[in-house]
Amino acid sequence: MTRKEKIVSHSFMLAKQIGLTLVDKEFNYGKGIGRADNYCIKSNWIVIIELEFSQRHPEMNVLKVWPFLKNNQEKKIFFIHHITDTKQVSPNRIELSNFISEKISENTDNRFEYFQILNDFSEQKLLRLQDKLKLKQIL
Repeated sequence: MTRKEKIVSHSFMLAKQIGLTLVDKEFNYGKGIGRADNYCIKSNWIVIIELEFSQRHPEMNVLKVWPFLKNNQEKKIFFIHHITDTKQVSPNRIELSNFISEKISENTDNRFEYFQILNDFSEQKLLRLQDKLKLKQIL
């Protein structure tokens, strides 16, 4: 299975468990910023699913959101970040992802929500994620 096929398969499986239907394409943050793996738009939120299978710098995928939200004041992003194997990533970079997400939220009038999944996607994590999506009226 290619990396792209793995991302598509995993993101659809994750979205189905949550109760979302993805558009089956990358989200383009804009010229020079980059893309996210898959997404959908629900209740005026862009829900992004970003998967890390071998990325050693997951904080970079979180950072891409900031200039997009700065340039698109009417947009809101709910970012689901699944780091599938924490052994591949420095714990400092995982914490940095959390720190950056807090700063983005603070600096964009809370138009950014971040949910991190480490390793396996447990039933408990699923329920917490669904609760957070319901709180934002996305589900």
